Amino acid sequence: MLSVVLGIIIQALFALPVLYYVPLMVIAFVMSVWKYHFLCVAVFALAALNLEYNRSVDIALTERDMEYSGVVLAEESYEHYTRLFIRVDRVLFSSDTVFCAFPVEYYAHEHGQFLGKRVTVKGKVRGAKRIYRPAVLTGEIIESIGREHIFGVVFSPIRKYIDRLLSGFFDLERYSIASGLTLGGSGRLSRELKDVFSRAGTLHILAVSGLHVGFVGAFFGAVLLFIPLDYRAKFIIVICALFMYAGVTGFRPSVCRATLMAFLFGLALVSQRNVDSMHIVNITATVFLLVNPVLLFDVGAQLSFAAVYGILYLYPILEDNFIKKTHTRFLKGVLRMMAVSFSAQLFVGPLLIYYFNRLPVYAVVANLLIVPLASAIIFMLFLCFTIGWISFTFARIIALPAGILIDVLTILSNFFAGLRFSALKLNITPLVIFPLYLLAWKRIRKLMLWSVMVLVLLLSVAWSVDCLIVCASPRGIFIAMPDDTRIYITDRVSAAQRAFLQKHGVDAVDYLVAGSRSHPVKRDFVEWPEDLHFLGFECGDLEIAIYERLQIKYRGCKMEYSRSFFDEQPDDGKIRYILSNGKVCHVVEGSLYNTIFEQMIVDLRTAVARIRLLFCI
Repeated sequence: MLSVVLGIIIQALFALPVLYYVPLMVIAFVMSVWKYHFLCVAVFALAALNLEYNRSVDIALTERDMEYSGVVLAEESYEHYTRLFIRVDRVLFSSDTVFCAFPVEYYAHEHGQFLGKRVTVKGKVRGAKRIYRPAVLTGEIIESIGREHIFGVVFSPIRKYIDRLLSGFFDLERYSIASGLTLGGSGRLSRELKDVFSRAGTLHILAVSGLHVGFVGAFFGAVLLFIPLDYRAKFIIVICALFMYAGVTGFRPSVCRATLMAFLFGLALVSQRNVDSMHIVNITATVFLLVNPVLLFDVGAQLSFAAVYGILYLYPILEDNFIKKTHTRFLKGVLRMMAVSFSAQLFVGPLLIYYFNRLPVYAVVANLLIVPLASAIIFMLFLCFTIGWISFTFARIIALPAGILIDVLTILSNFFAGLRFSALKLNITPLVIFPLYLLAWKRIRKLMLWSVMVLVLLLSVAWSVDCLIVCASPRGIFIAMPDDTRIYITDRVSAAQRAFLQKHGVDAVDYLVAGSRSHPVKRDFVEWPEDLHFLGFECGDLEIAIYERLQIKYRGCKMEYSRSFFDEQPDDGKIRYILSNGKVCHVVEGSLYNTIFEQMIVDLRTAVARIRLLFCI
């Protein structure tokens, strides 16, 4: 698995030509006859090749509107829109039809059941900004027909049935939570409610995972217990049921991971073989990355596998050193639940800090109450779905206590989210975060420990250097002064600006120069000047002037941009970091859409630039 991960990372960072890997793979396969270690090199090259072929395709015919036709393979409902994952197989323009095959994302403004349908969209395909995302299709749906795909014939009716029952049983808020608990996803939740679950550290219960797969497997296993079939046939039926459930939930990485692990564990049980749980997870991760290597950069897949690795690695240690020494049965049960939650939270925590700049403090205690409660709700909802086939009235009766428990779930989440310091705001470089995971590997633990110490020392010296930082991007120009004064300059209001500021850990700026008060301001708001008007603005050693050009002057260093800088720059998320001590300037190129590995390189280059400023070189 390490070979697969290294191959994907190196290809993602350096994008080496494909021809480099072909002879390497052939030679490695030949040499593997002599020593099997060369198979790792072959797998390394195979993973790199696979990543290159799984990158988002760059469609040449995107300058004018055309008709793109494909089947909807998955859908995710949000508060105001639905995100569709479409496999485009036909492009129609004029009287010609081009047959092709590439995935796209399409954002439909209306809610509806699209799964398995063939849709035709008149619009354009735009390249994906992130490496692990398909291209984005923009335009209008002009045709939506039939169920010619297995997703439409099998999965769509089941999903529609579940959605119809939930919408009939509950009001909008309860429905959004119940839908997340059974079908996965927190998209239908309002922003306020989603923030409550996030601060409480319980948002993960709305992601379909091993808990849900376990319920489905246990339910069908209990039903088949009374049917006189061979245990192998029962195993096949249960796995088929899990595959159906994975399809209904849109084949999310977390549910696919749990389903594949269930299959491997069941296969070992049927064949009467003892297997190591860690090996099962490693095999699952390797299969995932070989089939779809871009999952390495997917946040959901990272969080899902990190939680499982945390439980499998840390929980046995806690069990042997603490839980087994407890003799009270009730206390032992409580400690086991807390140990599972703590193990998962410890491994997921660094990723939460990097991606969301937030770490829930009371997550372990909150999950001690909320996970059993969510389990009871899921059991009741699955029972409703089963009984609903026979009697809608009986299903509604069971839904009544489920609705009450959903209210209790919301109240508990609000309670933990409302506690003081319920979530810590942190902004830590992945240079420190990523090596923490490698500390679990005994062979390189000492090396990683020394590496972390050296990195912390390097970053401490770098961040002690007083310098001006100018972050220029199409979203705006963000300036961080040595005295921690923060200035943001933009001529437009955009939702994407929130992502730009969030990347730099900024909730509110000291000074905002913009067309409107679009962000929280601590000190002063300066309105963007109209054409042919002059704006002069001073803050300590910093001078900002906007007339025919945007000029930023810091001591002896001057930076200039055209007044239409924000219109001229392509919306590709590129960021230019300019570091200056007033005498010397250094430039570091970055991106708003960096993967965690690319961001490590950017942060390292930024730290080196700061140290160079210390010596004025």
